[in-house]
Amino acid sequence: MLLEQSMHFDFANLLNLVSTVTLIGALIFTGMQVRAANRARREQAAVTVIQTAALSPNSARILELLGQIPEGASATEIDDLDAEAKRQLLEFGLRLEVIGYMVSHRMVDLQIVNDLGGGAILGFWSRAKSWSEQRRKRTGQGEFLEWCEWLATQIGRDRAAREYVPAYLRFRRNSAEDD
Repeated sequence: MLLEQSMHFDFANLLNLVSTVTLIGALIFTGMQVRAANRARREQAAVTVIQTAALSPNSARILELLGQIPEGASATEIDDLDAEAKRQLLEFGLRLEVIGYMVSHRMVDLQIVNDLGGGAILGFWSRAKSWSEQRRKRTGQGEFLEWCEWLATQIGRDRAAREYVPAYLRFRRNSAEDD
């Protein structure tokens, strides 16, 4: 009878152990699945950022236009542009709004956006800042290009905290170190 009780006890312990190991395995598997899903979501968001900003129909035109507007441009300098140029600036700013919102909600990593378009974003904001601020005051819409401003501020802080090295130099350095 004692042997029978001992075997019953060992079998119960074995079932508990198997149950515990199975539960731990399921938790680990679930964690790995969640991590993979989050990575896939971030990658998809990065693709969306590229499509939104870099591959937009007016990206080349806006970069050319930004080259014609001085940094720190006054609101009047932007207001004096023709209607098409102002429309292009507004459209690009709205694209940056979406990207800023996505970064602020951690849908896209700031570093990815900084690497892909930080210079263009800082360049845009340095030219559109006064115009945007004046428009906010004039219309009473404080949210006009708010995420664009937030994004430019974050990129500026990031670049002030650590030296930003353009990709062509970064990879040139890395390949020189490998030689």
